[in-house]
Amino acid sequence: MRRSRLLVAMFQGGGNVPLLLPIVTRLATLGYPVRYMVGAGVRSSRLPISEHLCRSLRATGGDVISVREPEIHPLDVAPGTRGVVAGWVPKSFRAVAAEALAARWIPHWAHEVASVLAQDPADALIADFVLVGALVAAESARVPSVALVHTVYPRPVRGRPPYGPGWQPAVGIVGHLRDAVGAFVSNRIQGRDALPCLNLARSRLGLRPLRCYFEQFDGASRVVVLTSPKFDPPAGFPLNVRFVGTPLGEDVSPSPLPTACQNDGRPLVLVSLSTLDQGQATLMESILVALGSLPVRALVTLGPALAAARFTAPPNVMLETFVPHGSVLPRATAVITQCGLGTVMKALAHGVPLVCIPLVGDQADNAARIEALGAGVRLPSDADPSRIRKAIEQVLTDRRFRTAAQRFADAVAGEDPVQAAVDEIQSVLVSL
Repeated sequence: MRRSRLLVAMFQGGGNVPLLLPIVTRLATLGYPVRYMVGAGVRSSRLPISEHLCRSLRATGGDVISVREPEIHPLDVAPGTRGVVAGWVPKSFRAVAAEALAARWIPHWAHEVASVLAQDPADALIADFVLVGALVAAESARVPSVALVHTVYPRPVRGRPPYGPGWQPAVGIVGHLRDAVGAFVSNRIQGRDALPCLNLARSRLGLRPLRCYFEQFDGASRVVVLTSPKFDPPAGFPLNVRFVGTPLGEDVSPSPLPTACQNDGRPLVLVSLSTLDQGQATLMESILVALGSLPVRALVTLGPALAAARFTAPPNVMLETFVPHGSVLPRATAVITQCGLGTVMKALAHGVPLVCIPLVGDQADNAARIEALGAGVRLPSDADPSRIRKAIEQVLTDRRFRTAAQRFADAVAGEDPVQAAVDEIQSVLVSL
């Protein structure tokens, strides 16, 4: 029997790629013919397509199509952000405004995917949920689509805080009123800054305009959310939404671990901020000062965004560009992180509590969920070394944090998020 032909739409980002790659790799391993459309970053960082990503995708046996960039970059096109009113966006909702800014890529992606589908049809489209233009093209071509969501669920729904501000679950009338106002603000920003781009793309492909930005996802066969329902509890979601857990990948290193990981009786603290430049250098300096005053040993993975030469590490801290977290976490006592979803879920899956210092995007929402679980503490991004030190001490000495993290690890131990995502995709394919 002929396997369904799949077209996968991805962009060069930070945390999105490691979560999507295991899923498409599993599909290719199962024998599905896969083509990849890969574009540059759609966010303000404007990341170029990396050769590493293209090699990883080609290694699955699929062809890679590089999406051309338009002559005028979408983020350079007027008008500016409209926000809630006159360009104003509440500080707590800047993550929503950033998502709305990325919507300027929708017409371009819709055109590019529509062209590829017209020249060489696919049986189904699988798209990073940020690439809404790909979903528009699939709808126009009458091709079933699956959106992969690599954050907490972003659509405002009753019974849960809106995406962006990092709020705890509502308590009482005041809390629910807060969430209702937050949902209005979120929908207002998306409606003023993202919806016009979406409806422009739809009109060019002969589709009716939508009244709400998130209605585009209602047309997808599946919206697969790459978080566990135990981390991001569902509440009143559309029928096509599925929570499958977070793909963690296989990142255990065969190489010897750094000396900081060798047990000498002191607690091991893993520090992992973003692989992208998100303005974390000053925060890293404060973390190093805090660690230098504690009786711990620490391993700091800087990633490609930070150069070790710019930092002075205290004697009990080792700086590395990259060390697979899967090799370190079984030995770790605590993790300090900006709260990218991949790092958070790997730590929790190993029962390791966290010190959360979110900076951008969905990081505040991830931190709020860690607090709700009782598996860590949250600090503001401008926390000084003294405050960071106290938070580390709190997580290391209060066993309730490790107990909560281990409780979560036990609850998700039997899950296979990659296979769960593949199962949802296959359920769409068998209906073709």
